[in-house]
Formats: sequence, C-alpha cells, structure tokens
Amino acid sequence: DLTRLFIEIIANKDNRTGTDLKEYIESKLASRSASDESFHSKLIGPIYRENYGVTRFILCDLAEQAMNIETMTDLWAKSGDNFIWTIEHIFPQGETIPKEWVNMVAEGDYEKAKAIQEEYVHCLGNLTITGFNSTLSNKSFEEKRDRTDRQGMYVGYRNGLSLNNDLLEVDSWNKEHIEQRTEKLVAQILELYRM
Repeated sequence: DLTRLFIEIIANKDNRTGTDLKEYIESKLASRSASDESFHSKLIGPIYRENYGVTRFILCDLAEQAMNIETMTDLWAKSGDNFIWTIEHIFPQGETIPKEWVNMVAEGDYEKAKAIQEEYVHCLGNLTITGFNSTLSNKSFEEKRDRTDRQGMYVGYRNGLSLNNDLLEVDSWNKEHIEQRTEKLVAQILELYRM
C-alpha cells in the first residue's frame, strides 16, 4: 500500500536532508518496486486485460510527455463520471472481427485473425487514447487513422497526439506492427519510470 509506504518513509526519515534524503526515499521506493525485468514482462503482455487503470495512466503519461503549454490537452477531463479520453484498440477487440481486419492481419484467414486477436489485441502496441472511441469502433485501420468530425478536424489517429505518430506512417496494421510498437513504447516507459 503506497500510503503506508509514504507514512513509513516520513516516520523514519530522521534528520536526513538533501541528497541523503533523496537517496533514502529512492532506496525505500526501489525496495518495494518490481524489477525492471518483471516490469518489462508485464508491459509486453496483455496489459489492458490485466489492469485497465494502469494502462490508461501509462498511455496518458506517454502522450503528455510530448505536450507543451501550447499543445496541452487534458487527457483526464471527464463528462459526468466518464473520462472523455479513453483507450482505443487499433485492431478491434470485438467478438466478431470485421472482414477488412481479417484480410489485413491474416490474409483472409478468420481463424488466424482470431488467434492474432487473442494474443495481441490487449498489448500496449495495439492501444492508444482518443476522445472518439465510440465513433472509431470496428472501422478499418484507414478509417480510424483518417477520421474527421463534421468540421473536418481530425478525430482519429491524426488527432495531434504524439502517441499516434507511428500510426500515421503506415497504411496497414498487423501483428508485426503491434510487436514493434509495443517494444518502442515499453522502451519509452522503462526510461520514463526508471528508478
């Protein structure tokens, strides 16, 4: 429990100050944290299925790293009780895989597409965040990437988030793309949260 850990750190900080206090806090946090190997293992797996909240936090944090005062977007804004920005599965997670996706990821082989979906759909490389999740749904990759609203503003993967930049450079999506993007995002996360 994080609260107990912080209470323990405060209670036992003694007369430490400056660098000594910083090193003490880091050592306490590191002693309770997962190893880089364990963290990496969780990040490359079906992270969305295992922990939606952590997945959303990581995706938002990655997107926010490239924002500045002029491009800042509140990815934590809510409409009522729900977040406006939600997790979007690039390769859809639905029970029925649309034909365009079967053709793209498995050359028309539905069973192969289902197997790829089972293994990769909840991996970090297949996830992004969007404020228009329900309008993207099971659309084709190109439709999701290039979707615009009524005013002609991009609301798909061209929404301006740096998290989506690598999605703009491809015309199709398959398990190799998911694997490559997963490794890229995991490397960024390991660097970002290094202890």
